[in-house]
Amino acid sequence: VKKIGKVVAGTIEGDLHDIGKNLVCMMLKGAGFEIIDLGVDVKPEEFVEAAKGAKPDILVISALLTTTMLNMPRVIEELKKAGIRDDVKVLIGGAPVSQTYAEEIGADGYSPDSSAAVELARRLVS
Repeated sequence: VKKIGKVVAGTIEGDLHDIGKNLVCMMLKGAGFEIIDLGVDVKPEEFVEAAKGAKPDILVISALLTTTMLNMPRVIEELKKAGIRDDVKVLIGGAPVSQTYAEEIGADGYSPDSSAAVELARRLVS
């Protein structure tokens, strides 16, 4: 499969759930994206360091818990502090998040499931 983009993905700090993230990563890989999976309980600073090093097209942040989704805006703030926010698209997903929340925190998109994540990722890199 021809590579169409690079994705750094992880489950946000405080959250150990990874089934949804893993499904999204598998689907994106099958669609031609190179995947760098940071795993679970990923601190905002770790997302930023990975973005600096890997220079992905898209940063995927997952959360299953309402208490951990509150850490998602911190990733975006850290990207801004590092001066790389405009260099990477931020896609969020997980049970407690929504398109409205994505807009509120300044993410570039939200996906309710893995197949929609692939379509959105394709649009973001085209």
